[in-house]
Amino acid sequence: MDIIRTYSRRSLLRIIFFIGLLGILTDLALYLVLTTASDEVLKLFFSQAQARFPEAKALIERASVEIGFLKSAFLPIFTGCFLVVGLLLYFSLRGTVAKLLGEPGAIPPKSTEKHLDTIDKSLTDKEKKEKLKNDKRMFLHFISVLQREGRLLDFFSEDLDEYEDDQIGAAVRSIHENCKKVMDKYLTSGTVLDGEEDDEITIQPDFDLGAIKLTGNVAGDPPFRGVVRHRGWKAIKLDMPTLSGDRDPSIIAPAEVEIL
Repeated sequence: MDIIRTYSRRSLLRIIFFIGLLGILTDLALYLVLTTASDEVLKLFFSQAQARFPEAKALIERASVEIGFLKSAFLPIFTGCFLVVGLLLYFSLRGTVAKLLGEPGAIPPKSTEKHLDTIDKSLTDKEKKEKLKNDKRMFLHFISVLQREGRLLDFFSEDLDEYEDDQIGAAVRSIHENCKKVMDKYLTSGTVLDGEEDDEITIQPDFDLGAIKLTGNVAGDPPFRGVVRHRGWKAIKLDMPTLSGDRDPSIIAPAEVEIL
């Protein structure tokens, strides 16, 4: 469809240009030939007929006027004929190209194209919203697992100012142990950089901006010399628990009620 439209525009402009140029050159050549030939013929005929037929002078003058009119109308008539031939050539070539490309030849109205574009755009937006919704569900689901196994949200919601340090230490130890079990069960992690912290390292020009964050005196182009302040973390293996389609994904942990 787009190929037919592009070809139609370009071919129409080129055909009009070259046909118009050819027509003007042809008209100019024929006009010069006609003008020169008619003048010479009239002069010769006038010189021969004036002596024998005195009334021929008026006839020759009238013929000269008629020839002048033909010469003035000759250029637009021939130019129009060339343009008509060019348009016929354009429609013929356009139909041939449309058949070769497997198109019906007629360009659909703009309203139809806008409608199809709107459908494609709506489908794309729907897919984006669905992906965003699924990402949110996965995030909330992971938090719910940490809450179920390690009571992480319960710990965050507590006011630690009411407890002594030794009480907090005991609670943190339990939460740390349970959350670590969840992490080890579903996520295998590894460091982004090898070695230890405070080791010197050279950052090569092709380093990954998403994997390595540069701080300090960052100027110029790599390679850079620096010190590892944090080795970073990356996921080596991720095995998320299965989502349940029956429950509300916004519920991180259900409330518990003991029946008396």
